[in-house]
Amino acid sequence: MKIGVIGDYDTAIGFRLAGLTDVYEANNEEEILKALDELNRDDIAFVIITERLAEMAKEALKKYPKVVIHIPDKNGKLLKEDPIKELIKKAVGVSIK
Repeated sequence: MKIGVIGDYDTAIGFRLAGLTDVYEANNEEEILKALDELNRDDIAFVIITERLAEMAKEALKKYPKVVIHIPDKNGKLLKEDPIKELIKKAVGVSIK
């Protein structure tokens, strides 16, 4: 199984240097959606995306069939609810609005 990555220029370079091959650089929602579409393959186990890009494509990520992990980019972490808390709420069926 492989890991897919969607990030800004610096994040993409970092993951490519680490040896990952399914790495996409994105700067807007259209590019994010295209990358998500290309990563929706059987050999991709999960997708890593920067928090800022995830915010741009929030609605698409809610419906995405793979596990998506949000990471901070070079500008640091976004202030929002704890992602683990969100996953637990989702797993037990509590609606998040």
